[in-house]
Amino acid sequence: MQNQIHTGILFLSFSYNNIHFLLTDCTGQIKACITAGRSRPKGIKKSLALSFFEISNFLEKKTKDLNYTFLHVRIKGWGKNKKNVFKILKQSKLKFISILDNTNCPHNGCKIPRKRKL
Repeated sequence: MQNQIHTGILFLSFSYNNIHFLLTDCTGQIKACITAGRSRPKGIKKSLALSFFEISNFLEKKTKDLNYTFLHVRIKGWGKNKKNVFKILKQSKLKFISILDNTNCPHNGCKIPRKRKL
């Protein structure tokens, strides 16, 4: 019997208030879901490294339970901690095949409001 390589997809969704982590298999069925707000103790900011380390430990356990050897990572959204989260994920035992950033970016930006005429 051959050794099968099991891969999963990790979706990272950044918003201004929270970060959502979604672990799926290759067909798109959700296997695990966690947010930065759920993993932290009460009274601590969501953007602290402590919650990111807890999330990386949770993801390591889930990938081990689901027997995933490699992960595809898909990132979406604007967040001030995008680089910090990814540094912590790189330091963990997770192995990544590909990283894809699906963030929507406006080409021309917002329209400037018109000046008031008196």
